[in-house]
Amino acid sequence: MRPPELPSVFTRAQAHDLGVSDYRLAGLVERGRLVRLRRGVYARAVPDRSRGRYLTASTAALSEQRSAHALSHLSAVALWDLPLPLGPVEVAHLTKMSGVARSRRAPGLVVHHADSSVTDVTERAGIPVTTAARTMADCLREFGPRVSVPIADAALHRGLASIDDVVVQLAMQCHWSGRRRSDQSLEFVDGRRESWLESYAFVRFVEWDIDLPEPQVGVFDEADDFVARVDAGWLEDGTVLELDGKSKYLLARNGVVDPEAVWEEEKRRYDRVGNLGLERVRFGLTDLLRRESVVRADIQARRRVGSATRFTGRFRLTPSSGLTLL
Repeated sequence: MRPPELPSVFTRAQAHDLGVSDYRLAGLVERGRLVRLRRGVYARAVPDRSRGRYLTASTAALSEQRSAHALSHLSAVALWDLPLPLGPVEVAHLTKMSGVARSRRAPGLVVHHADSSVTDVTERAGIPVTTAARTMADCLREFGPRVSVPIADAALHRGLASIDDVVVQLAMQCHWSGRRRSDQSLEFVDGRRESWLESYAFVRFVEWDIDLPEPQVGVFDEADDFVARVDAGWLEDGTVLELDGKSKYLLARNGVVDPEAVWEEEKRRYDRVGNLGLERVRFGLTDLLRRESVVRADIQARRRVGSATRFTGRFRLTPSSGLTLL
């Protein structure tokens, strides 16, 4: 029997029922075809070694519970295909529906209690999981803004929940730990942002006490022809922001992946924006992580010399209705 014929997550006893011996299991693990998640629990190896493996570990933990639980927090984030934090995620999160007064921890697992509120749960791919709004609220309380804000931004952007839904969830958790953290982070959640990198950059701006730019701004020339849609802009300073994510260079266009062609197109677009009299700031994740002072200095310098009166075109803003708290 080949691994694809086994369930994605299964126990040793289930493998025996399907005719797979312990010797065969050990061989499949040794060759990397299966992953041993914990004693007596296995999963098929998946290509995505970060999100996929974390999700299989989370569903394995769920399958071991003897009462009603659901994936929650970061495990729910993985199932909803929302942005996980940087680096490896190794702790599975479940929420017990009832009958527990406090959270408990085990190696690689946290089982959260539901306090006195009803836990909003749905199913995704047949797996019980907290709703998107509940997941957002849990993460805003549990984790810092570098983790929680990109999650909330993406959920709003994809229409998985509304800002009102999240406010209702947090109101039900008014006496839970982490509410001060969630209230502070919620103030700058914005579903207009379109990528994890945008959200992460905005969180860093808050940490640096830099005025938040307007997200996703359309730039038009003097003839009212579309020129570009920039990631953000400090409009009063005539300065726009472009975040250089590597993934855009690997996207297929007309069925062909051509990073050089994408780069040339980006450069033409960048030049056209500058020709309208706008100052431009451009950086990527590596700059945010390793050259923080350079990024901050560049933003300050570009905004200092930028001028809205020098801009010969016009801006078109992305509506914020339903995507922000304010």
